[in-house]
Amino acid sequence: MKQAQQNPHSFHLAGIIPVAASTSEFNLPGHDVLMPIAPNYSLIERAVAECSYAGCESIWIVCNDDIAPLLKHRLGEYVEDLISVEKGAFVRFPSEVRNTIPIYYVPIHPKHRDKIDCYAWSILHGANVAYWICRRLSRWFIPDRYYVAFPFGIYNPHQAKAARKLIASKKPFYFSYEEKTVRDGIPLGFTFDANEWKRARDVIKSNSKTYYPPLEGEQMPSKRLPAEERLKSRHYNLHDVFNEASLVEAQISELDWFYDLTKWEEYCKLLTSGHHEDLKRPYGFTTGHLHEGEEE
Repeated sequence: MKQAQQNPHSFHLAGIIPVAASTSEFNLPGHDVLMPIAPNYSLIERAVAECSYAGCESIWIVCNDDIAPLLKHRLGEYVEDLISVEKGAFVRFPSEVRNTIPIYYVPIHPKHRDKIDCYAWSILHGANVAYWICRRLSRWFIPDRYYVAFPFGIYNPHQAKAARKLIASKKPFYFSYEEKTVRDGIPLGFTFDANEWKRARDVIKSNSKTYYPPLEGEQMPSKRLPAEERLKSRHYNLHDVFNEASLVEAQISELDWFYDLTKWEEYCKLLTSGHHEDLKRPYGFTTGHLHEGEEE
């Protein structure tokens, strides 16, 4: 992955929603990202809405083939840009200003499964796929930065709308709660670029070994590491990978409230706090499937 071409007149922000390797206490028969937080509004849809408010031009949901058909049935292949929907309410012909954002479903590569596919790897893999697909179209389509929206990290997605200009910046951006960010292992939205991607990738891959280095005269390693040292990064959490993410010129936006819905206790707190009133399905939040011959 390389840095995007510097174009002062455009900024491409790609949204990454990690689902693969996520864990929670709900253990639903489908997937826990489909937990409802409001009528006709689930955790995964809130994450998609957050990406839309943040100004993402494409959304990449990292999920394996076992859950992808279910998510695609629910979300479809695009979502209406919520900012353009709001603008369309004040013009005579709303269709002229309303835009759609394509949604792509990215599985973890089979060679990485059960080896380095920790939750943080889902983020890095999604960004890598987004980079190479956009790169094949044109070097001018390469994302400048990647915005991560966590399905289980719950706060008002309108916060992304308020911070839209900060997010669409060459500088790192972090949401924080009680002065903690993703660097502390909290699933809060943030942006990263190619340099941060390489640093985080190296953290995971350098701790994914199974064998000692080859002995003198050997072409291939033959001695296995102790069981507790093999594939260490397979069990890394967000803090283990992003705790050294750059804060140079970083822009940090403090949230008023936040809930980590990987825990049942936090889900109960949300429902009794009154904050769930801020999590209603946004006006104009429309997803769907492209028909044959229809352009994005």
